[in-house]
Amino acid sequence: MSEIIGYQGRVSEVVLIDGSVCPADLILVGIGVVPNIELVGETGLTLSNGIVVDQYLRTEDENIYAMGDCADHPNPFAGGRVRIESVQNAVDQAKCVAAAIVGRSENYHAVPWFWTDQFDIKLQMAGLSGGCSQVVTRGEPESRKFSVFYFRKGRLAAVDSVNRPGDHLAARKLIGSGMQITPEQAADPSVDLKAP
Repeated sequence: MSEIIGYQGRVSEVVLIDGSVCPADLILVGIGVVPNIELVGETGLTLSNGIVVDQYLRTEDENIYAMGDCADHPNPFAGGRVRIESVQNAVDQAKCVAAAIVGRSENYHAVPWFWTDQFDIKLQMAGLSGGCSQVVTRGEPESRKFSVFYFRKGRLAAVDSVNRPGDHLAARKLIGSGMQITPEQAADPSVDLKAP
């Protein structure tokens, strides 16, 4: 994209780098996040996709912890190391670090979950869908009330819910407890996700 054309805060078209013009009344730009870890790099601590921490969110220096968007941590729901950019992750990790500081260290193992409200759409996500090979839908997308269930190696790994908060809460519990449902159960709206 090279230029956005509009008037009084409204978009009317986008001029692309090649000069072609696309009419538009809405533009969505995804920019991503790069963690600011330069200062930590000067300490000699290990960096990867962020500040490398253990299951207690502790760096290789036992007196330094990292949490939130900058923490590259082992996560059982990712099947390896991951850096998660979400408010809930930062809050859950802060609780874990606070417990460690007062001598009650516990592994950080919260189910990753995310949400956003966009006008009349409530999108809620539980788990991490990367590397999933099977996807099933529960509900009708045309109704704007449905959930998408992702399975990795036959096991439920993530659920994206649109205007179905009950599915989201059940998914967090299912994924966190390790209780399994089949793709057929996930797709069948008559199956109670609280007790499959």
